[in-house]
Parts: sequence; C-alpha cells; structure tokens
Amino acid sequence: MTTLDRPKLRPLSGSRVEHRGRLCVAFEDSLGLIHGQVLIPIELYQQVVRHFDGSKTIDQIQARIREEWGQDFPLDELHRLVAELDRAMVLEGPTIANFMTGYALQKSRPAALAGRSYPSDPAQLRESLARYFDDPKGSGGVAQHDAGAPIRAIVSPHIDFGRGGPVYTWAYRDLIERSDADTFVVLGVAHQYCHNRFALTRKDFETPLGTVATDTSYVDAIAEIAGSHLFDDELAHRTEHSIEFQAVFLQYLLGGRRDFSIVPILVGSFHDLMAQRVDPIDDPEVRRMVEALKQAEVTSGRKVAYIGGIDLCHVGPEFGDPRPIDDATLNQIRTFDHTMIHLATRNDPAGWFENAAVIQNRWRVCGLAATYTLLHAIGPVRGKLLSYDQAVNPGRSCCVSFASISFEAISSP
Repeated sequence: MTTLDRPKLRPLSGSRVEHRGRLCVAFEDSLGLIHGQVLIPIELYQQVVRHFDGSKTIDQIQARIREEWGQDFPLDELHRLVAELDRAMVLEGPTIANFMTGYALQKSRPAALAGRSYPSDPAQLRESLARYFDDPKGSGGVAQHDAGAPIRAIVSPHIDFGRGGPVYTWAYRDLIERSDADTFVVLGVAHQYCHNRFALTRKDFETPLGTVATDTSYVDAIAEIAGSHLFDDELAHRTEHSIEFQAVFLQYLLGGRRDFSIVPILVGSFHDLMAQRVDPIDDPEVRRMVEALKQAEVTSGRKVAYIGGIDLCHVGPEFGDPRPIDDATLNQIRTFDHTMIHLATRNDPAGWFENAAVIQNRWRVCGLAATYTLLHAIGPVRGKLLSYDQAVNPGRSCCVSFASISFEAISSP
C-alpha cells in the first residue's frame, strides 16, 4: 500500500511565478491529473517541499529543516502539508494510487481530445475528415482495394488535424487501399515522462465515431516477453494524442466496414542512449521490445500492419530557440527531414538514429524513438515518401514538420 511515511514528489514540471505579489513555485502535470497549477510559496518550497524526495521520513525532514534553517517546523503542520499535497496529487501517495487503481479497472480510454482538437459531434467530425482528403494538399478519395504491393507499415503525423489533416490522408489512403490487416500495432510518442522506454495498455480507445478495440491477447503476449512492468506507465496513455489521432482515422475509414483492432504502445525517450552514442538496439529494454513485437506477431495468427504516429522537427522560440524562424532555417529543417526520411525509407534504423544523434537531436525529432522501434520491428521493407509539410505559425515562433510515408513488404535477400 502506498503511504506518506517518506513523502515523494511526483515527476511534475515546476516554474517560478508571481501570484498576488508573492513568488511561488507552480507545479504542472503533463498527465493532466492536476487541473491548472498547484502553487507553493517559494520559501515553503525551499525550506520544506524540496526535501520530499522519498528518502526521508517526516521526522527526518523536520530535523533537516531545523539543521538548515535554525527553526522548528511543527510536526502537525508538516503532516498537514503532506496530506494537502497528497490530495492535490502532487505526491506519490494514496490519492494518486487510488486514482491509478480506478483507472486500471476502466475497460476503455475516453477520447481526451474530442471537442478540443477535433469535433466531438460524429457528423461534424466525419465532415471535417472528409475535407482533409479533398483538400488541395490531401490524397483524394479512398478506393476499396489496390493491386499494388501490400503495405506493411505507415508513418503518419500526430500533429493536430487543423494543421496536418491533409498530410495524414496520404498514409491512410495507402494503408486502406493496400492492406487487409485486421490488427494495427500503433507506436505513438509519449510526450510526458515515463519510468520505462515503452508503455502498454489493454484499454479500448473511444472516439466520437465508435470505440476502437484493443487486442488484449496481443498486448499480453508482448508483456510476457518484454515485461509486465511496461504497464507501470499506462496512465501516460490517458491524455496522449499521438495514438488517439490514429484511432480516429482508423475508425473513420474502417469502422462498420470490417473488424479490426489495435495494439497501442507509447514509446518514451532514447535521449540517454543518444548521449552515450549507443545504438538503441544494444539497450536490453529496446532489444526485448523489438523481439517481443516480432514474436507476438508470429504467434498471434493476425494479419498485422504497423502505424507510427510521429512528427519530425520542432523548432522556434516556443521550443526554446532564441530567435524566430527565418527562411534559411526552414530550408535547413527541410534538408534534414528529407535525409531522415530517406534513411527511414531504406529501413535503416541505425542511420535514422545516428543522423539525429550526431547533432544531439538539435531539431527535436519527437518521433525519433518510435520510428526507430518501428523500423526494427517491421522487417525488410521498401519505403516511399507520400507527403511532407511544415506548420509554421504567423509569428514564426514555432515550426513543426511532419510526413506521410508508406512501407511495402519485400522478401529477404
């Protein structure tokens, strides 16, 4: 049972803000469990809360405060503060544990972005998705079947539909026309902190157009090989959009037409491997996951295709760069992206990763780890770039690049 005997802060983001003339630390939660911000006066944080690292009892924290500041912090006030922060879900305590237990019992994951990033009304959503296919940058209509080589995988954007909708359509048109898969392994990007490199879930994905079923036996087959600890970060799926957007497109194109299911997997950061200049496949956790993906597919008896929900570069002051984006930078990004895409279409995961690692991922390719994993899992393929775009805001403080790529299965030489 989770207790507060040794209070420990959750991995939240914190920043200094001024509130009503007082300097505070503002905690925010990428998992969306904290609504808004939790504000703690800066002096209270410096004297007390920074000691909530899970290594000290409350009595030891009181002693440390006395030692550092030469004053007593009453135990009853310390217990009261810990209880308040627990209720606010700032601590790893009973409140967050109870929430996670309840969430684990839910069969489906609600559509987190419906009504925010896309319409929650089914008719309006169908209309907006149809417009993306008909857009001048879109792929046009989808036929029932194409005689071309079967599609083994696609890479699709995960940027919001308003900026990237037409580019999505190219990957999904190829997938629907040239794949008879009944199971789609969807590798998304975990945009928030995860304890592990991969996060599994057994939950179905709700959309305004109907619920997309998750193949729980397939997920369990992966966990049996890669480890059940990969459910520890299941909560990351709750608000993550990178898989949700793929579920919406799949349900729009296949819902009511044929039975299908997904295997949703979030991929976290490989940044530490980049810093060490290690090819991720040499990392035991990455290797186990790739082996698990391959073995689970072989034993599943399913017709399987892969979907990578990824974006490419993230550049500009909104992401920490010092200056607005000029045309020369946009050209640099385009050149870099097309090199990355070329490496992906050649099914060269080591080259894909190294090309970003050599510049320490200067352009912030957020789909770096997910695409690397996908390329290792899908086997011999031949890739093709279908569409590419850059979303630049009017003030040029933000550029996100993204693409649609399809991969045909080929025989091993």
